[in-house]
Amino acid sequence: MASFWSLLTLYAGLVFLQLAQAQATCNLSPRIAEQLRSLLSPRSEVVLTSNASFATDFVQRFSVNRAPSFVVAVKPASAADVGRVVRYASQNNVPFLATGGGHGYTWSLSRLQCGIDLDLSSFDSIAIDNAANTMTIGGSALSDNVTRALYAAGKELPVGMCTCVGFTGFTLGGGIGPYSGLYGAASDSLISAELVTGTGQLLTVSKTQHPDLFWGLKGAGFNYGVATALTFRVYPATNGGQAVVTNMIFPGALNGTVWQVLSAFFGNQPKELGLALSVGYQEQRGGMVIIVGFVYAGPEAESTALLKPFLDLNPLNLQILNTPWEDVPEVIVYGATRAGCQKGAQFVPYSVNLYKVDVPNLINVVGYMQTTLAANATLRSAIVTWAQYAPYGFQRYADDSSAFPYRAATAFVQINAFSPSAEQVPALDGFARELRDRFQRGSGSRSLETYVHFGHGDETPAAWYSARKLPRLQELKRVYDPKSLFSWYNAVPVRRDYW
Repeated sequence: MASFWSLLTLYAGLVFLQLAQAQATCNLSPRIAEQLRSLLSPRSEVVLTSNASFATDFVQRFSVNRAPSFVVAVKPASAADVGRVVRYASQNNVPFLATGGGHGYTWSLSRLQCGIDLDLSSFDSIAIDNAANTMTIGGSALSDNVTRALYAAGKELPVGMCTCVGFTGFTLGGGIGPYSGLYGAASDSLISAELVTGTGQLLTVSKTQHPDLFWGLKGAGFNYGVATALTFRVYPATNGGQAVVTNMIFPGALNGTVWQVLSAFFGNQPKELGLALSVGYQEQRGGMVIIVGFVYAGPEAESTALLKPFLDLNPLNLQILNTPWEDVPEVIVYGATRAGCQKGAQFVPYSVNLYKVDVPNLINVVGYMQTTLAANATLRSAIVTWAQYAPYGFQRYADDSSAFPYRAATAFVQINAFSPSAEQVPALDGFARELRDRFQRGSGSRSLETYVHFGHGDETPAAWYSARKLPRLQELKRVYDPKSLFSWYNAVPVRRDYW
């Protein structure tokens, strides 16, 4: 294992090289745009980002905080054109980022400066084969559009709580959502992918074609190439496509009792039951509140019976909705998940996986939030969200079936803050990081572990991908992306001793 100082020197050298390459790209952007136009098919679009058409014709990023910067934007018309862009970037040492929904908010992306925006907007198709129970989507198909198409076809698949994300990126990081209790991660239902690798090759990847890479795509896929198409196994809709959403609000003073009741569900909830929870400060209610949203893929009577321990706590507000499953992300926790789809916000994200409900620690966390937020109104946009799914779906698949590392995690906690101005970001960042550290103390894991899509960017690769899976992912990196072209989004490093 290399020494701390040698690793620090290596990291500093890599950062210096990236800065030098970025500056060269900035200086040569008109030339780069001209060369790309000459390489790509006529239906592809290439513009300088200083051109007004960039803001109107290309996908814009949701978070403006710690954002990557681009000088050239490319909208390839075909997978072959994607390959040409990747090979050009590799040969000319030009950094680039493939963008679908534009939603990824990890701060690690800010290391990409003066790069190429490889916009996949042309790859937004969705095709469902009802007889075969399969669905094929393009690399930029949005989660909301996928959900609507599945529902209309009488099918379902695990989709996330945030409707505006690209479904391909969601899947390549694993993909978790309310119906994961039934089917596991979205990546568990992946059948095949069309991928332009870091070597510029266009490959069809599946269980029988490049199976080593297929394993890596299911949980760490954005490290190896640009996915232009994905094919999934889909399922007949449960309960006729209807779900019961039950929302409740509890006062923060009751949090110890809520955690105690919740602990009985932890790891034991029925596969049809998903849970989303939000902890935040509401001035109109005098302090902290806990908002809990349940989704049950079954009849209302069954849902009510399951939730009786929570109902017996006499929530401040109770809402029960019978709704199509396609609308669950819009209404669960009173529609609070829509906050993640506001464009132009300063996102401050942190996260930690939980393996147990440590009631005393959680009481301390809420107490700390109450004291801090009561004294500092500028921090009150910070909220804690808690997603909890039944273990059944994840345990349908062996741990070594994919790169997705956290089948044993029962709750995925996010600490999110949304700031209207950059000036508030440092204070929110410090508060959110402290909350993450406090949750970690009672997580049930000695080291920090976090779902890669919820990551801040300051975690280690072992936190995103697990120490047990990281070596195999690094081997794949050396084969399919040896020049680390895909190194901006919570990346797998090529070198074993990098971290």
